[in-house]
Amino acid sequence: MEHLGPTPSNSRADGSQKSKRSPLRMLITALAGLLAVAGAGSLAALLLEALRGEAIWPGFAAGAFYALPLAFLMMAGLVIDSIVRRRRG
Repeated sequence: MEHLGPTPSNSRADGSQKSKRSPLRMLITALAGLLAVAGAGSLAALLLEALRGEAIWPGFAAGAFYALPLAFLMMAGLVIDSIVRRRRG
């Protein structure tokens, strides 16, 4: 049995090339994560104010109402894009 030598560092075990992540994709990923954290923080602040019986600042409601769905849609788009890229090749 012959020794084939080390495999190249840019290929995976299945022989496919490792894809580079585009700067735009990394930016969208970071923005989606930031929106998700900000939306969850806004929702937590909204719930704490409501539990304490205080007036709720509309910014917390808007943050939870818009940031969480937008982050979800961005992440779903990234997943769909990843599936399409993987099927292409």
